[in-house]
Amino acid sequence: MSRRMLHGFLCFLGITIILSAQVKDQWLKMERKGTGYGYEHITVSRLPDGNLRYDYDQHIKTDVAGINPQDITQKGFYIVTANLESLSLEMTTKFQLKETHLTGIKEDGALAIETRDADGQITKKKIPFADASFDVLLPELIVRNVEKKSFRLKLLNPIEGKIDNIAVTILRAEGEEIEAEIAGLVKSIYRLDRTGRIKEIRNIELNSRAYPTDAADAQNITYLNTADGYTLTVKSEKAFPNVFRVRRARIEVQWQKIPMAEFRWEDNRQKIAERKESGGLSEVIVAIEKPSAPPRPVAAPVSDPRFTEYLGEDEFIQPRDPAIRERAAAIVGGEKDAAEIVRKILSWVNANVASDYIAETLTGPEVLRKRRGKCSEYAILTASLARAAGVPTRIALGELYSNGTWVGHMWDEVWLGEWTAIDAAAGIFVTGPSHLKFIDSPTVMGTQPLRWKLTDNLRIEILDFEEEAEAAPRDMTTGITGRTYSNKTFACRISSPDDTWTLREDSRGGVLTLIMNSREKGVQFALVFFAVPPVTSPKTVLQGRINALSKMVQEFALIDESEADIAGRRAPLSVFSQKVRDGSILVNLNAVLIEGTNAYLFAFLAPKDRFESLRPELKKILDSFEIVK
Repeated sequence: MSRRMLHGFLCFLGITIILSAQVKDQWLKMERKGTGYGYEHITVSRLPDGNLRYDYDQHIKTDVAGINPQDITQKGFYIVTANLESLSLEMTTKFQLKETHLTGIKEDGALAIETRDADGQITKKKIPFADASFDVLLPELIVRNVEKKSFRLKLLNPIEGKIDNIAVTILRAEGEEIEAEIAGLVKSIYRLDRTGRIKEIRNIELNSRAYPTDAADAQNITYLNTADGYTLTVKSEKAFPNVFRVRRARIEVQWQKIPMAEFRWEDNRQKIAERKESGGLSEVIVAIEKPSAPPRPVAAPVSDPRFTEYLGEDEFIQPRDPAIRERAAAIVGGEKDAAEIVRKILSWVNANVASDYIAETLTGPEVLRKRRGKCSEYAILTASLARAAGVPTRIALGELYSNGTWVGHMWDEVWLGEWTAIDAAAGIFVTGPSHLKFIDSPTVMGTQPLRWKLTDNLRIEILDFEEEAEAAPRDMTTGITGRTYSNKTFACRISSPDDTWTLREDSRGGVLTLIMNSREKGVQFALVFFAVPPVTSPKTVLQGRINALSKMVQEFALIDESEADIAGRRAPLSVFSQKVRDGSILVNLNAVLIEGTNAYLFAFLAPKDRFESLRPELKKILDSFEIVK
């Protein structure tokens, strides 16, 4: 098996084939819910010296939560003896941002590994390997140990250059077929024959499988849309109008066949109000309330031995890395108050790391160099810097709320006299139900077993909540009156240019949108309402949107980046063109305005040959927008 952990996102188990003096090959296609999204191809040949060479080729197509389609490839080879003793390997792995070339040679009971990345960084290490094997040999090792019924194996993880410990249980060994359960980070069922040839791999938690096929079918793959239970995406029937104005909320969470003890729900704002377990179905009601200030100041660095594991290193969080230590010292300066140190780190990470939906998971030093990443990269860099500054930090995993949808998310908790939730991706101390926590751990990987068990296995519903006072006047209402639309929750008004435009409100997908349609074909204006954390930069929001759209629409071309005057405020603006299904080219103007935690996206769409002549109409719309106090 290939313990190729595409951490934070993909996890699949590789294959191999039977041993033979002849060249052999096998293709395996990966599939989830009817979508073939990847393949593995392995050939085995006997070398002149009698050793065996396993050539490995993997290709995965995926997006991240429905955004940013990308390709992940691995290619290389392993050398083993005829008796399956591991000797050496070479493997090149390419993600969107990260590329590594790994070589390894077994000598004196250890595997000497050298890893070189695309930036020219070289790392060398030795890992104990006397009783370990290459991951590609898993099927043959199952066959060899089938009579033991249950046993453990130590297998190389070539992505991280470390050893994974897995448990193997023989479920059935009848005639020529063997069925085995493989339990590591995730659980899989292997069906294979007594020569080690794979018949099927079923990944239990991920609701996916791999099956043997021919080369043409295996390579006929498409991008996997993961905007579903794969990324813990869950819709709620009830919605928060603005989650950042909620002071108190009760949320119901349901799942199946995961013991309650595997969760760690509580932090400084979140408690369990009720819990039920019956017939494999579990349910909790989580009470979330805006927290009070930490009980007392905490001086850093913290030396209390109770927090040793929250100041240490793992394969991702690396506070002792020289570049991390240097950056932490520059950010913190001479500050000794832990809360102020955390504020400085939050601010720096949020301002200096750009949001990018990548499938790979980067280490703290890699994030520092590349300055890009998704939620896990923000959390990992924050933990690395905070621990380097002597502030105990742990990783939290759960859900992030956005416009009626919950999405799997990772953030940090820091010790400030109590464990306090922070999120560098938003640059905030978490104070409300925007974040629903399931588990915390001193390590990134400590959160992952539960994360994968929750795949396609979550129901979340908002029961009730209490909001802070609205900014809009009490007598203001939400709705359309003539040419004017008013929204009390977002404290604003806007009007169409004249009576030839039609207005309608749309809330499909949990996203509230005002749509204005012109009589002219292909001309439309939309105002999208959404909530953002305090101090969010409108430029950051717009850049993230344009970055995502550039990878999603056909023939994207950026035309202009500037600013617009909207409601007496400067709003960042981007203009781009795109090709649509009928082959025509449309021009799309986007601008973002933020007032407190209320955010407004203005979008104007028109045919390319009419866009400039329609700018006066757009100006009338933007000039009519007002924020009502």
